[in-house]
Amino acid sequence: MKLMRTLGSKWAVAELAEALSAELAKEMEIHRFFAGATTLDQVADKIVTVTLAEAPELLKEGVDEWNLLPVLSIAFQSMVLKSLQGERLDQAEHLIIPLTRYFADKPDPEDLPAPYREMKARIRGLYQKWDEAKTAQRNASRNMMRPS
Repeated sequence: MKLMRTLGSKWAVAELAEALSAELAKEMEIHRFFAGATTLDQVADKIVTVTLAEAPELLKEGVDEWNLLPVLSIAFQSMVLKSLQGERLDQAEHLIIPLTRYFADKPDPEDLPAPYREMKARIRGLYQKWDEAKTAQRNASRNMMRPS
């Protein structure tokens, strides 16, 4: 029975990841993020796995244009936190960060609800803080390598 539950949960993740991948693929600009070895499907799978662990209620109805940003936001926050804690991100995990920023930077339609505008602003703010922290870490690392 445990094997059946495991297979069922993996199947559900795969179906959600496929739906997320299809929703993300509608945006032609994001394909530039996937010039390396990591595919959109791998990133979508990682996003779904993280979101199911952190906020499964977001994926109860599947993935569409209205819950795309909240789903990305959950995975984004998780990857930023993991990165700032000094853990190494694999390529799929790292791609979640600029991918989410891309969607947060997209111009808002006039009818975009205020909570979505606020979420986009929080993502941009967190991205900026993360970027500044990573730059400071790189600079500190370089300074340690310089001879005195």
